[in-house]
Amino acid sequence: MPEWRGLLEADPNRHIFSTPEWNSLWWNRFGEGRQEGLVLVFSDPEPVGLAPLTIDRTEQGRRVRFMGGDDLTDYQGPLIASERHRPAVAEAFISYLVNDFDGWDYLEAGGLPVPFHFSEWLVEAADRLKLEFELELHELTAVLMLPANWDDYLAGLGKKKRHELERKTRRFEREAPDAVLRSANEQTLEADIEAFIRLHKTSAGEKGEFMLPAREAFFRDIAHTFHPLGWLALDFLELDGRPLAATISFRYDGVFYLYNSAYDLSLRQISPGLILVARLIRRSISEGSRRFDFLRGRERYKYDLGAEALPLHEILIRHPAGRGSESGRSR
Repeated sequence: MPEWRGLLEADPNRHIFSTPEWNSLWWNRFGEGRQEGLVLVFSDPEPVGLAPLTIDRTEQGRRVRFMGGDDLTDYQGPLIASERHRPAVAEAFISYLVNDFDGWDYLEAGGLPVPFHFSEWLVEAADRLKLEFELELHELTAVLMLPANWDDYLAGLGKKKRHELERKTRRFEREAPDAVLRSANEQTLEADIEAFIRLHKTSAGEKGEFMLPAREAFFRDIAHTFHPLGWLALDFLELDGRPLAATISFRYDGVFYLYNSAYDLSLRQISPGLILVARLIRRSISEGSRRFDFLRGRERYKYDLGAEALPLHEILIRHPAGRGSESGRSR
């Protein structure tokens, strides 16, 4: 819809997960036929906000959420044209759910970046309408603001972290001096996404169990849709054609998003995953990116490489008593 494109351009906090391409891929793979979908547009009088939503049923009742599963979409929430429109969009959103939308029992909104302040406006609107709500820190992402050059980046790490990175880099280069960074291109894309999935499945613990068939298919969808748009970065640290580590990332609007990664567990002692990410940071600086976003997760290496924590809010807002469970249709 044209409103989506326009608001995407206007929103100062736009990100890869707010694009219609991302939401269409997610909906086509996980939503359609399983959930109801709804896109709300708020106008004043021109469009100033847009919220893609899903409605499904849980043991607690009918749940409204922003589109995108928690396991795959790191940032969620609406598109809003400017900072000044956030309170009004939050008020209109909650008022619409309470007064004009039947068939919901609770709103569960996660992945809301705290610095954007939309979560606070949501609970203020809920409080004015005397709705029960809970607001809590849900998860952390890690974000690195990039300097103008690599030397400034190293200086910004501080002495201890810089020496540790240099020590691990020297060790890696002693053990694998001929390792190269290679990126997928149009000719290699098909084979490379399959190689990434295979390597990811060798990961330890829950990570190794992540690549269920539907998620595998979603990763392929991402690769084939984002690569022609110039948004995909599928990178490998290789030695004689053998992948030592791999990442799937996105370039969008001056930001590099490190979405998922894997490495050869037998080489843990030479840190191929860390070395690959360090090379991606260096490349991002040379390309003029302004930010390197490690996305969700509390892994220590992100902070060893200079990132700072960015918290996410999760909100639970309950429907007023006596409404919400009788109908699944908007009025």
